[in-house]
Amino acid sequence: ELLLDAALEGASSKNHSIKKIVLHNCNIKPCRGCDSCRSGTCAINDDMDYILPYLEQAGALIIASPIYFYGLTSQVKALIDRCQVFWNRYYHHTQAQKNIPGQGALIAVGATRGEKLFTGAILTTSYFFKALNIEYKYELLVRGVEEFAAIREHPQELEAAYRLGQSLVTPTAP
Repeated sequence: ELLLDAALEGASSKNHSIKKIVLHNCNIKPCRGCDSCRSGTCAINDDMDYILPYLEQAGALIIASPIYFYGLTSQVKALIDRCQVFWNRYYHHTQAQKNIPGQGALIAVGATRGEKLFTGAILTTSYFFKALNIEYKYELLVRGVEEFAAIREHPQELEAAYRLGQSLVTPTAP
């Protein structure tokens, strides 16, 4: 979360409005596979009703997560699974995909130094972004950080997160 805060500070420095959603404070029920999202809306009513409009309008999006068992946390995965509605809009054309393409980033921290530590998180995030019409553009992946707030011992990574936030909201030349 400290890396995310640094990235959001970087985005704010470029005069962009930001919205931080902390998933462990949200009530997001798991996808139940009912297929009602084929209509373009999810049948489950919970905090996703609040979050989905932000995702629909996002010009930039950062997924930030510690890595547990070589994957994103269950809270992030629940949000992604509930965005099946966007996948259905994209692949079944029941509704148009959002008009404004965006840019996305993954910030992830893992305790181990395994070669494939971030592979699952990268794949999941990139496919999630594709359903949202967001380009997977940046990543900040930090190995060997386990203790709570230990990222403070890595000021270079906090600075990299700040720059990532700035880059994410800076228009790129065509």
